[in-house]
Amino acid sequence: MAIFPQLLIFLSGLALLIIGAHWFIQTSVKFSQLLRLSSAFIGLIFVAFGTSAPEAGVGILAAFEKQSAIALGNIVGSNIANIGLILGLCALFTPLTVERSILRRETPFMIVVTVLLYIFSLDLVIQRWEGIVFILLFIAFCYFSFKSAQNPVFLEDDISHFRFYPIIERTRSRWGIMIFFLISLSAIIAGSYVMVSSGVTLAKILGISPWIIAMTMFAVGTSLPELAASLTAAFKKVPAISIGNIVGSNIFNIIFVLGIVACIEPLSIGSSALKFELPVLILFSILLFAVMKTKNKISRFEGMVLLLGYVVFLGIVFTFS
Repeated sequence: MAIFPQLLIFLSGLALLIIGAHWFIQTSVKFSQLLRLSSAFIGLIFVAFGTSAPEAGVGILAAFEKQSAIALGNIVGSNIANIGLILGLCALFTPLTVERSILRRETPFMIVVTVLLYIFSLDLVIQRWEGIVFILLFIAFCYFSFKSAQNPVFLEDDISHFRFYPIIERTRSRWGIMIFFLISLSAIIAGSYVMVSSGVTLAKILGISPWIIAMTMFAVGTSLPELAASLTAAFKKVPAISIGNIVGSNIFNIIFVLGIVACIEPLSIGSSALKFELPVLILFSILLFAVMKTKNKISRFEGMVLLLGYVVFLGIVFTFS
């Protein structure tokens, strides 16, 4: 089977996925505005949830197709890309000031759930009960984040710089926003289906494992909404959304997406992931925390270190695949 038609199908699915995710972010932020929530909470929950929608779509569809390698590889690869590629690029363009609450609470929690993912993977399978644990952690995370968002000290930023599509900007009804939300969700599901089916075919044509395809093509593709959201927030000088989006997205990818996926179908894990990819994800998470601790900001130099780390990671993946 020719590779270019399948690649075109894959890219079409990716385009549909990104468009759907972008509308998903727009409607999520608009809805949170109508609820009068803080920008840090919007970045950690609504924008992070919206930008994690592609990973959720791909993961859930992959679970139904019994493609564990794609479901898990996409999450692990996306989380590494979020830190190394996206925050690295954002910091290169403009140094990022770190919200104190993100440094003290959410980033350590991101490290904890990442380590927990590694522990759950030691028997080379993520069981349904472990998926339930992730879901419970997700509920607890959302609850405490919401409680924190109601703290007046937490309301130091706003999202007045966020640019909506005109049709969404003019919508004042919550029901109207919900309709746009459902349309964008449908686009995400359709795009995910096309990506998963064509991605499996591409892996067979190229003679590459679905795990490598998911770690690279799927991961970078589904991380594009995070890149767009974080870069926009960085340029608009709203670092609470820029950094909160990445930290929140990484947390969501593990405890929400993998939680749901594992409940649908237990995830089989290759032994090589325990030796390289999962330890690398933990290393990137700890490195991000260490970088954020230096003067509560991510400098251009630190952004370059994160970006170079990601390039090295990709080089090793392709060299030994």
